[in-house]
Amino acid sequence: MDDVNSRFKQRKAELARLGLLSSEAEALVNDMLEQVDMLEQRNTALRRSLRSSSKAPRMSSKLKDALYE
Repeated sequence: MDDVNSRFKQRKAELARLGLLSSEAEALVNDMLEQVDMLEQRNTALRRSLRSSSKAPRMSSKLKDALYE
């Protein structure tokens, strides 16, 4: 995903260099790129959390009910 984000940044820089981005469009693209960065960080954190929580063995509800009887 980082590769895609860096390509977007390169493309934005190229368009800005060529003068094809208005200031409003550039501000919008910058906001979108910041949002993508933030979402990538959240995604990574959630994946890490999911991996760590899935390592704990789970007891089935039927087994749990039988043990508590």
